[in-house]
Parts: sequence; C-alpha cells; structure tokens
Amino acid sequence: MAFSSTIDTRPTVMGNLLMVTGTWNASGVTSGSIDLTSLLADIVASGVMQTAGSGASAAGVDGAFVQNTGAAALSVTCVSGQTGLWWAMGRRN
Repeated sequence: MAFSSTIDTRPTVMGNLLMVTGTWNASGVTSGSIDLTSLLADIVASGVMQTAGSGASAAGVDGAFVQNTGAAALSVTCVSGQTGLWWAMGRRN
C-alpha cells in the first residue's frame, strides 16, 4: 500500500498568493509527502483534515497533522488507513 494524493485542478488566486487544495489517502502507511513545486515557490500556510470515520479516535487523538517540508512540499503524518483533505497557500511559482 502507499500514500497517494490529488491536486484540485482549479486553484484560487489571491493577489500574489495561490491557494491549492486536494485529497490524500494513507492506505497502509502512516505518513506521506505532497509535492507542490510545480505550482508554488514556497508555502506560507497549510492545513490537513481527516475524513470522518477514517481510522482515528475522537478529540484530536490519532489525528492527521501536516508539516511544511522544504520550499513547496507538505508532509502528512496520520494513522494508517486515514483519508482526508489538505490545503496550502503560497507564492506562485
């Protein structure tokens, strides 16, 4: 199994910033990377949300977390089998 992600085809432009969204699926793994270098020069803010009922306890235990790793990449850490949504806002490439 592997980590997979999608990037929505219609990003939102806000001045010199671009908001990109998508989905992720951690099938059999507990982490994965989302490479946005084709769209963003760097990331200024990001977030990740797990889909309800996708393998986590309540109240933030075993939730999904995101970290900006490098110029325009996200690292998602989660529980194996979780799915969810992600977003990133950054300067356009």
